[in-house]
Amino acid sequence: MSSSANTASFNEEEALNGWVISDGRRGIENQALGLIEAAARLRPINFTRHVLQPGHAFRAATPLIQFALKNRPPDYGLPRESPDIAIGCGRQSIAALLAIKRTLPSCFTVYIQDPKIDPDRFDLVVVPEHDTLSGRNIETMIGSPNRVTRDRIVKETLAFETELNRFPMPRAALLIGGPNKRFKFTDSDHRTHLSSAKEILDKGYTLLITTSRRTPEWAVEEYKALAERNDRIWLHTGEGENPYFAFLGGADVFLITEESTNMLTEAATTGKPVFTLPLTGEAGKFQILHAALSRVSHLRPYSADLFSKDFLPYDHPPLNETDRIAERLWAHYDRRDARLN
Repeated sequence: MSSSANTASFNEEEALNGWVISDGRRGIENQALGLIEAAARLRPINFTRHVLQPGHAFRAATPLIQFALKNRPPDYGLPRESPDIAIGCGRQSIAALLAIKRTLPSCFTVYIQDPKIDPDRFDLVVVPEHDTLSGRNIETMIGSPNRVTRDRIVKETLAFETELNRFPMPRAALLIGGPNKRFKFTDSDHRTHLSSAKEILDKGYTLLITTSRRTPEWAVEEYKALAERNDRIWLHTGEGENPYFAFLGGADVFLITEESTNMLTEAATTGKPVFTLPLTGEAGKFQILHAALSRVSHLRPYSADLFSKDFLPYDHPPLNETDRIAERLWAHYDRRDARLN
């Protein structure tokens, strides 16, 4: 098992040492990075990114079995020095956090998502409201932590200014996810999404489309064909530099498949209109997320009527949950330190 590291540094002598731990999947790792970056905007942290690379058999084991087999940080390819804060996200990071806590009890451990084990094994657990978890060391939020900030959106939008200028306003961003435990991604769903895209084009919008790793390949191919037939579409499917943050900055409105917690909450941070595109399945706990976003950011299902000539884009306060949770992280950290001292 090994890890790789990228370091973000601050000059302050009193900076804490932090680790970000995940299996490297972008949607998972970005949650942990987003939280530690937000925490570092409040207090100085030198933080290092660690990507776990477990073997197939070890990956399949439950976190507690993993921890029973390997209970020291070096077993996970982690350095021997002690971090002040370790933030993990995703199932594969759980055993590593437990190993850190066993070996380095003073380390403040944070897990993002429902760990499915006793939350008291960590100093702080951060979960979406729709997971309906509660406890003394649990903080809930709308959606999940992200790396979206106004400065980053501005910087990335300017970096892609030449490309964006090829696609005149108004622009609609189409952010396509894929199947998960709750939702399927059927051909019928895809036809509905394509029909919505064509309706928006007919109303004079240009389209900024990005697919995800979960988007079925057959759907990606149809988006490629659509883009080839229309010069008012900018399609990104993972090749080359990622314009995702430029899409957040350059779009006037967003249409997002309803299963994507990350993309829905990231779009809501812009203060612009956000609409959901349907998938086949039972929304279950996602209904809680959608209701919360509807309350704070006017999220609503897409309808062609909303893009009529009388449609007036609405603004809402940008969603700022990641910064709020960073403040709560420091509150828990200080409370823990007070108990220890």
